Amino acid sequence: MTALSNLQALDEAAGVSLDRLTELTAYTFEAPVAFVSMIEVDKQKLISRLGLPMAETHIRESICSHTIGSDQVQVVPDLREDPRFRDNPLVIKPPHLRFYAGAPLMAQNGIAIGALCVMDTVPREFSDADRRQLETLGQSVMHQLELRALSGRREPVSGLPNRHQFAIDYASLARREPGKRMYAVLVDILDIPRANEAGQVLGMPPLEALIRRAGVRLKLGLDGIADVYHVGVTRFAFLVDLPGPEDLESLLTEIQKRMIRPLMAGAVPMAPMFHAGACAVDLGVDEAQDVIRKILIGLHSAISSQGLVCWYSETRDESLRRGYRLAADAERSLRQQDFHLVYQPRFQLSDLSPRSAEVLIRWNHPQLGPVSPAEFIPVFERTALIGSVTAWVLANALEQLAIWKRSGIELCLSINLSVKDLAKAGAAAQILAMIEGKGLAPADVEVEITEGEWLRASSLPGEQISELAAAGVRVAIDDFGSGYSNFGYLTELPIHTLKLDKSLIDNIVEDERAFLKAQAIVRLAQDLGYVTVAEGAETLEQVGRLKALGCDEIQGYALARPMRPEHLSAALTKASEVFPWRGDAGETTSG
Repeated sequence: MTALSNLQALDEAAGVSLDRLTELTAYTFEAPVAFVSMIEVDKQKLISRLGLPMAETHIRESICSHTIGSDQVQVVPDLREDPRFRDNPLVIKPPHLRFYAGAPLMAQNGIAIGALCVMDTVPREFSDADRRQLETLGQSVMHQLELRALSGRREPVSGLPNRHQFAIDYASLARREPGKRMYAVLVDILDIPRANEAGQVLGMPPLEALIRRAGVRLKLGLDGIADVYHVGVTRFAFLVDLPGPEDLESLLTEIQKRMIRPLMAGAVPMAPMFHAGACAVDLGVDEAQDVIRKILIGLHSAISSQGLVCWYSETRDESLRRGYRLAADAERSLRQQDFHLVYQPRFQLSDLSPRSAEVLIRWNHPQLGPVSPAEFIPVFERTALIGSVTAWVLANALEQLAIWKRSGIELCLSINLSVKDLAKAGAAAQILAMIEGKGLAPADVEVEITEGEWLRASSLPGEQISELAAAGVRVAIDDFGSGYSNFGYLTELPIHTLKLDKSLIDNIVEDERAFLKAQAIVRLAQDLGYVTVAEGAETLEQVGRLKALGCDEIQGYALARPMRPEHLSAALTKASEVFPWRGDAGETTSG
C-alpha cells in the first residue's frame, strides 16, 4: 500500500495516463480484454481497462493476485480447465472469459503492486515471444507511473519534493511513529512583492535561479537533520526531531545566517530574507494539511512583525477562523435582518445644534451575538462582501432619510464608503441614482472616505469622488491624522470636510502640546477652506477645549451616542433644548 501511495497509482489521473498503453496491449495480442489492475487490501482495482464493465472486484475473485505473487508472466490457457479459476464469476458469468495472461508490475523497491493483463473469451496459447512482449509492456506501464509520480511530486524550479510529497511522507511517518512529537517549520526566503519586482526587471530565469540556490542552501543547512520540501513559490517546509522549542529556535538562527548571504540574480546581488513559522506536531494526531496551515499562520506573523520566527498561535487561528465565519454568514444575515443601522448626530460647535448624523452599521449575529464593526468591517473589505453591505447601508439609510424629510426633520446623513466601493466605473452614477430614487437631493448626503495612498485625482476612485462632489454630494475625509495624513491630495480632490481622528483630541485637556497640535491642524484646514469635525469627544472638558481651538463641528459620546432612528427622531424634535443631551439606545461604542 505504501508503494501504491508513493506512485499515486490509485489516482484517477494515473489510470487515464495508462489508457493508451492498455489499448496498445489489447491491439498487440488481438485480445478483447486488457486492463491494469492494482491490488489493495481486500479488492482489485482496475485503474485502466478495455472490454470489462467493472472498475473493481473483490480480492477473492482476482486472478491477478496470483500474478502479483509471482515474479514472471503468468498464463492460464483455459480458465475453465484450471481448478483455481473454473468457478470464478468472470468465467461462469458474462463475459465468460476463458484465457488469461498477466505480467506483474514491479516497483523499484521490488514490491509487486499490480499486473498488466490480457483476457479472451476463447482458450489460447501464449508463446515465449508473447510473454516477453507482455513483460515489456508491463515495464512501460511502470515507467509511465514512475515518470508521472516524479514529475508530479517535484517542484520544477528547485527539484525538491513538493507539498503533495510532504503530505505523503508525513502520513508515512505518522504510520511508522504514531504519537511522536516533532516540529514543523515553514520558511520564506523572498517576499512576494520583491519577487514580482525582480521578475519584472530580470525576467523569470534569474529569479528562479535565485529560488533554486536558496533551496540548495537550505537543504545543505539541514543535511542530516531534516528533508526540505518546496511548498510555495518562495517557501520551504521541513519536519525536524529536536528536544524542545529552544533547540529549534537555535537551529533557525544558524540557518538564517547561512540563508541571508547575498545571492546573484542575473548580474544583481540580492539579499534573501528569512522568516519562519513553526508549530509542534504530534504524528498521527495532526493531519498534514493542518500542519501546513498552522505553520503558515506562524509565518505570516513573523513576516508582519519582521521577526525571525513566530510560533503558531491558537488565538490568532481562532481569530482568522472567526473572521471567515463572519464573511460566510454576512449575506445570510443581510437577508435575515441581523444587521441594523444606528445614527450618531454631529453638532455645530458654536451653539451645539445638530447638523448631521453619521450612519453606523451594527450586527447582532444569531450565534455569536453583537459583533463590533471594528471586527467585521475589515473582514468585509478583504473580501467581495463590502459591495453588498454598502449597497444595503445606502438603501436603508437613504430610505430613513426620506422618511425624516417627509416628517419635517431636516438632516444631512454622512455615509461611509470604502475604496472598493469607489474603485469601479459608474459607482458615483449608481449612488446618485439611489439618492434621486428616494426623492432626495445630493446635498442631503455626505460620503466619508478614509485617507490613503489611493486618494489621487487621476485614480478611478478619485474620478468617482469628483463626480459625486460635482453633483452636490459633500465629501469628508474620515480619521484624518491617524496615519497617512498627506495634505497633497486635498488640493487635488473636492474635499469638503476633515474629520479629525479621535487620537488627535484624546489628550487635549491635560496635554498642552496635544492641544496646540490639534489647533494647528484645525487652523490650517480652515485656512484651506475645509470644515473641521472633531470625532470621538467623550467629555464636556474636551468639548470646551475643542470650542477654544476653533473647531467647526463635534461628534462623540459627550453629546450623543449612536442611536436607533426612532430615538434620533425623538431627540431631534427637542433640538431647541439646552445641550448637551445624550441619546440612549443601548449603544456602548461610537465606532
